[in-house]
Amino acid sequence: MSTASSVVTSNENGLKTFIKRNPLISMYALLFLLGWPIQILDAFASHGYAPKPPAILNIATGLTPAIAAIIVTAVLAGRNGVKDLFRRFLIWRVGVQWYIVGIFLLAGVILGGIGLHVLFGGAMPEMPIAGAPVSLILFAFTVTVIVGALVNTEEIAWRGFALPRLQSRYGALTAALFIAIPELLFHLPHFWNLDSVFYQNVGLFWFTAFTIAIVFVYTYIFNKTNGSLLIVTILHASQNAWANLLSDNMLRPFQFTVALTWMIAVALILITKGQLGYEPEQK
Repeated sequence: MSTASSVVTSNENGLKTFIKRNPLISMYALLFLLGWPIQILDAFASHGYAPKPPAILNIATGLTPAIAAIIVTAVLAGRNGVKDLFRRFLIWRVGVQWYIVGIFLLAGVILGGIGLHVLFGGAMPEMPIAGAPVSLILFAFTVTVIVGALVNTEEIAWRGFALPRLQSRYGALTAALFIAIPELLFHLPHFWNLDSVFYQNVGLFWFTAFTIAIVFVYTYIFNKTNGSLLIVTILHASQNAWANLLSDNMLRPFQFTVALTWMIAVALILITKGQLGYEPEQK
């Protein structure tokens, strides 16, 4: 009995040691381990190879980034470390301009992409909100943002856990790239899911281009708001909300949106000389 107990204890200590030595690898591995199975099952179901998973499981998938970040943080720094991670949501005194950016930036980029699409000969897309009263649009946007902020916890993993560690070691520019890769991989099963209309229409190449560009923007905003998880979570939830309200998920308008996003990203990189608002003493 004591031998079995000592083996279990040794294995636990070995796992904790690995996590402490490789926190980012551990967090990413746990995130994929928790987040991919339902996405993959859902993709198989769209082809008729498996039963459709309950909707609640798809919602739970959005919680897996937070779960992964919490578990690894707890191993590294205990309960206080987890509290420190979530205290980033309390960084709210950052200036009203960042709330405006968080809420409206992606609306401007999406509408700009649609405008360029039409300007260069494309037909006007059918916006889901076309003809809806302003009150209904505001209600739909508000509800979508609130629900998205609660059930999509990616920012806790990408910006809350990973970015501060990567920036302190590699700098902001390289850190952003190291976040873009797993962020892209996390969404990879959607490209085999026939029910994921957006991913099917835009394809892996253009989604990759958008992901890399937008990560630079998120990095800059996170750094300029003193590491506020609140602002980047609002930005992410608003991004998804505006995409649902303004976009018809067609490729060509999205291509122009990607081009505009890259213009913003390159401008931020050049203006900040690659620092993206990061200061070495930032934690």
